[in-house]
Amino acid sequence: MTTTNENLSGTVVVIGGGVVGCFLAYRLASEGVSVTLVEQEGPGAGATGNSAGNIQPGSGDDDTYKIALGAESLSIWRNQLPRIKETGKIDYLEQDVRYLYAATNDQEEQISRQILSDLNAAGLKAEWVDGPTARKIEPRLSDSIIGGAFHQDCIQMDPKLFMAALAHAAESEGVRILRRSPAVGLSISGDRVSSVALQDGNYLECSSVVLATGAWTPQVLSEWLGYNLPVVPHGLQKIHINLGSADPLNCAVRWNSVNIVCRRDGLVHAGSKFDPAGFDTKPTNDVRDWLLDQVGTIVPGLQPLGVQTIAAFAASTPNRIPLVGQLPGTDGVYLAVPSTDGFLMSALLADMTTKLMVNGQIHQLIKKSPLAQAKPR
Repeated sequence: MTTTNENLSGTVVVIGGGVVGCFLAYRLASEGVSVTLVEQEGPGAGATGNSAGNIQPGSGDDDTYKIALGAESLSIWRNQLPRIKETGKIDYLEQDVRYLYAATNDQEEQISRQILSDLNAAGLKAEWVDGPTARKIEPRLSDSIIGGAFHQDCIQMDPKLFMAALAHAAESEGVRILRRSPAVGLSISGDRVSSVALQDGNYLECSSVVLATGAWTPQVLSEWLGYNLPVVPHGLQKIHINLGSADPLNCAVRWNSVNIVCRRDGLVHAGSKFDPAGFDTKPTNDVRDWLLDQVGTIVPGLQPLGVQTIAAFAASTPNRIPLVGQLPGTDGVYLAVPSTDGFLMSALLADMTTKLMVNGQIHQLIKKSPLAQAKPR
């Protein structure tokens, strides 16, 4: 397939090998675009690889608009996954997951019912279940649960295995992946980007650049192009619980801002707890104990045999709206930066950025993105 945008006649460089950057490189290449992906370590080495691997519209604190976007992204994921699995040639242990947004009091019930309303408005499969019904679905749930929104339209997978498959799929489409090749700057010719400078002293000539740089975006834009954008590193701590030979949960649970989901490899992912340390986030025993307490309170029937602590950081954007679209004032520079739900939103960001770059199609999210108001210093 050939592209319709003459400015994509050369190579597009995608900087950042998380799920957003890798998914975007894959989508662009599938449209006939020449793509080089530049990653300072390897695909999925950062926040993506340490995520829950959840494609879960509505993380529990999203508004109606974000849940609708999440539903759109879920649909794109379902459309793209069969081809990625076929060409990636790696089993990334995906599974359909049912999610219970548990309520133990009237205030939590009000929040859960609003989530249910937003899920239904987005066309997703969700219903209200009372406490006894919830415990019939999963007997190990707490007797304190009075009900919850029961969402039956989510996907979960091993994020590290998925990123290996996605990287293989991207390469099969012709993407050139430069691992352990940090980008250190951009060259601008006139008002348009012309090349990407690498740490080893080499330059990559390009027709356009997409910054999928997550929490590093403000530093990149400030140092390379003189822009200030309100993005901050959002530290997250989480745990993996080993259940041994015990049966997995019959549904995932979200309660008190913590997601609890069983993976197909037998581990239970529980997280996340916000860590204000940002880039300096490190696992702590206090957070480990707090997360175990949340799990033990809402699912007292689980018996942990071992616990692994994990720390990572994502980007946090204003109102958790992604920075996506073309950077005003510099031709050929695009951003694709989600907020703290990057795994879920990656398919949508890849889809809308590809359509924008190839066909000039502007998605509603691009119009609402804080990027539209960005100006250089």
